[in-house]
Amino acid sequence: MAVSEYVEACLYDPDDGFYMRAGGGRAGGHSGHFLTAPEVGPLFGAVLARALDRWWAELGEPDPFPVIDWGAGPGTLARSILAAEPACMVSGALRLVLVEVSPAQRASHPGHPSVASVARVSDAVPEGASAGVVVANELLDNLPFDVVCRTADGWEELRVTVEDGARGRFSLVAVPASPEFVAGLPEVAAGTRVPVQRAARNWVAEARRVLGRGRIVAFDYGAETRVLAERAGRSDDPAAGLGWLRTHRDHDDGSWWLADPGSCDITADVALDQVQAEHRAEVTTQAEFLRRYGIDELVAEGRAAWAERSGIGDLDALRARSRLSEAEALLDPNGLGAFRVLVWPVGDDTAGHG
Repeated sequence: MAVSEYVEACLYDPDDGFYMRAGGGRAGGHSGHFLTAPEVGPLFGAVLARALDRWWAELGEPDPFPVIDWGAGPGTLARSILAAEPACMVSGALRLVLVEVSPAQRASHPGHPSVASVARVSDAVPEGASAGVVVANELLDNLPFDVVCRTADGWEELRVTVEDGARGRFSLVAVPASPEFVAGLPEVAAGTRVPVQRAARNWVAEARRVLGRGRIVAFDYGAETRVLAERAGRSDDPAAGLGWLRTHRDHDDGSWWLADPGSCDITADVALDQVQAEHRAEVTTQAEFLRRYGIDELVAEGRAAWAERSGIGDLDALRARSRLSEAEALLDPNGLGAFRVLVWPVGDDTAGHG
């Protein structure tokens, strides 16, 4: 089968998929398998709330103002946005729609008048909405991908097969790739393997169809396909040379992705050129994005509050102190701060805005 079919089953099979089981795959600290920016603490959501207010104002303060958190997981980001009390929420315009395919994760979504929890994006846009925002935090890396290998004679697709005489053991086999399958891929060195991210590219097109005007904002780790090829390295082993593929289970990145399907998260670094094949986005680092929308001001507020209340040691003091450590993690140039933020404007009214 295609690698994308295998990954889809491993992650989203209704009974055995990593994300679909009760108590299965989710982000978080001690209770989760991996850590994303919203799980670091509420600061990420507080900065995003400021960005939402700016975009809401630029769009003419529409009411309703849908903000679609696509791939919302257990709703951690939504809770931080609500706690920040952005002006668009205080006004009553905000409709925070959490799109999450996993029933187990939807069960954890916050109950709030401004929040709707849905399984399909077709149920996401409230009646009467004309402009809004789609947010995807570490979603694109989780969409199923395929794998191709460059050879001296052209491209081969790697597909998943069952090893001869080894029941339940999977491996990769190479078959010729059709021209349509590899259309648009850059030239890379023979022997290197890169992802083909059709699902991520199609997601951008689908997100654009959801909105009449507004923005699509994706936070993720990734690089150009050529860089991913260099990351992959060269190997004669079809299963090797996948340095851009990551697995996560109990905060450990060492799981073998072809073993025990459904037991771990499987992700691929986002090929930035592939997801922008049809629509160009403004691309910044996560650190640059957070600074643009006021993380330094929020940190300064936290530092002042800590200086004032550290002797008291109450909950407000601890929150202020936490803001400082959260910012350090979110802005780390060797970690979350180096993630990419892609912003696609939708509709003429948003062109040129930050």
